[in-house]
Order: sequence, then structure tokens, then C-alpha cells
Amino acid sequence: MKINIKNNTNYSDIENNYGLLNKYPNADLYIPANLKGKQLGIYTEIIQLIITWSRISKGRLYVHYNKDSSDLDDKIELMFNRFWNFVAGCMGYKNGIYLLDETNISSKVASVIKKRIDFLSINKNWKKGNNSFISAIQHSANPFPSALYYSNGNLKSKKQIIELTKDILIDVSKTYSKSTSTTVVEHYQELIGEIIFELIENTHFWSQSNHEDKTFETGVRGLMISSHHGNKKELLKNCKDDKSLYQYFTNLISNSEAENQVIELSIFDSGSGLAGRWLQKEITELNTTQEIYDAIIDCLIKENTTDKSSNYERGFGLFNMMKLLDLRNGYLKIRTNGLKLVRDFNKNPFDANKPKQKEEYKLENWYDAQKKSIPNFKTEGTMFSIFLPTSETN
Repeated sequence: MKINIKNNTNYSDIENNYGLLNKYPNADLYIPANLKGKQLGIYTEIIQLIITWSRISKGRLYVHYNKDSSDLDDKIELMFNRFWNFVAGCMGYKNGIYLLDETNISSKVASVIKKRIDFLSINKNWKKGNNSFISAIQHSANPFPSALYYSNGNLKSKKQIIELTKDILIDVSKTYSKSTSTTVVEHYQELIGEIIFELIENTHFWSQSNHEDKTFETGVRGLMISSHHGNKKELLKNCKDDKSLYQYFTNLISNSEAENQVIELSIFDSGSGLAGRWLQKEITELNTTQEIYDAIIDCLIKENTTDKSSNYERGFGLFNMMKLLDLRNGYLKIRTNGLKLVRDFNKNPFDANKPKQKEEYKLENWYDAQKKSIPNFKTEGTMFSIFLPTSETN
């Protein structure tokens, strides 16, 4: 059995592939050379699917070429220099990477991956178009990208991460047009930087080991910052099969002709998931949807932590993220431990004056908006995606 990530993959395809993986846990994975379209948030959705496949399956990773393809080495180089395929190469290497004719190209891909990891070890970020990508590959020779870490493996300071975030945000914002206003980004840059620092710190401390604190043999965690532009019709077109996100933009944008900018901040990792770490349970031991949901909400509450002896100030507390999303009428999506949860802050404001009241952190089930029941598959790792309007929407 094979799982095929098509070059025009959409949200529905992602969900269908999770279902196939649940049914055929040792399926092979076929990845595209490139992706068409501009679906909002699709890159990190694909990355999280790849992470789940790599954790569950013993199947092979395949690319859509054969040994007789012209300029094969150049095509492999280009293919694995795309964000999602880079992650696929890092996490799929252990089971082998093959062409359609069964030629093993693992060593060729490893060479491409090594060059990109070396690049991240000395450069601020990996930028392509309106996307900026930073990734830490746990099992590599250079597991600490210089943007986020000192050479000794210690995380950089909050001040340094805030400064990095500001530079990247302004850079990706102006990719579309040099005249793009960065006023909102600059006004909120410290708060956005604090959110990035908090999310990076969370994934650094909690995703490298399992629920028993045993270090994973392989692992990936990363940050992607993207800038999306368009009028109301264009933005809706790029999330048409995500009913919750579609409804968010429908209600948020009242001026149909105005040009809008939305910043997407996404953090992903290959850890045990929020509920798995919080409850200190294997993913298969998480019995009910309610148990998983309650654990995820506990992770969000300010200053909650599973390690009472730690100097780690907030634990999983992501209060600043909720506060900023409320200030800018943003949108939050979390995928972890089989749940996909969302919150539209334009529709459901957050009361920052009640930072420890659990009901303030309520999230909605993404599948409800899709008019589907919650599937019984469990996803690996955790993905946070934040959509932050940075232009006026009325």
C-alpha cells in the first residue's frame, strides 16, 4: 500500500492520507517534486503527516523519478531543497529512499540534506519566496541551527529570538511588495517574538524525548514563518476545503477589494504530542478524546508545568499567544495526539484578565466544521499554526 502526497494536495487529501496510514501502518510514502497552489498552512500540514508516517511506518520513501530521468542528480538536489521534502529525507532515511524503479538513492539524498543542515548551522534562516524556515534535526551531526542555538546546544536568549523574529517578519512581509506596510508587525514584534521564543522553548524541552523521558533516536522540530497576500476572494480560494478557516476569513474581511496580508507562524515537532507528554503516556494509552482535549488545554494555561522542580517558568503555558491572537483577531490551529483543534479569535475573544481560568482556553474541534466525526487515528508530534492579520480588514 502507498500513501501519495500529490503536487496539488489539499486539506482533505491530508486527512485521507492519515486514514490510510492508520489502516496500513507500513505503507510506503510517495512525495512530490514540488507543490502547486497556495493553500494556507499546507506546508506544515504535510510536514506533520510526514512525521507521523516516519514514526509509525517501516515503509520506504519514494520519489517520482527513475534512474533514466534526465539530470537526475540536479532534480534530487532541487527536490530535497524544498522544506517538506527536506523533512521527509531526514525522517525517512532510516527505511531507505528509492526511485520508482527501486534504485536506492539514500546516499544521494543524504548528501543534499547534509549541505542544507550545514547551511542552517551558520545562517539565520532558509528563505524561499514568502516563506522562512528553520529546522533542528536531532539525529544530525549539526543538530543546533545557529538562528536559535549557541554552538554548545543552549537556546539563545529571549531577546535574541525576538530580534531574529523581527528581522524575518519584515523580510517575508516585504517579499510580496517592497511597499508592503510593516507597521503592525513592528508594533507587535516583541509580543510575536515572545510567542516564538515560548513555542521554540516548549519544543526544545519536550519534543526530543518520549513520555518516559527517553531520547528519541531520530527527531525534527522547526519554525516556519510565511506571508500570505490577496483580496478576500483570493484568500478564500486558498482555504476553500478548510471550512473553519474559510469561515474565519469570510467573517473577518468586510472589504472585498482591499489587499490583505496574513502572517502565518507555524511550529512543528516529532515528539510525543502535548497530551502524551502532559499525561506521561504512550500515544496508544490515550483512551478518550476528552482525556486528550483536557490535557491539551492544561498545556495552554499560564504557568502550568509537569515539572514542578524545574526553573522553566511557564511550562507549556502559552498565554502570550492567546493574548496576541485576541488583540489581532487571529486564528489558531493545533494538531496533536489525533486531535485537530482551532479557535477563531474574531468570533471567540480571549479574556487576558482570566489567565488561569480553563474555560478561557476553549478550542473547537476542526472536524465539527467539516461535518465529520473525529477520526480514530493518532498523529505523531505537535503542530501549532497561527494566522495573524497584519493589515486592516474592513
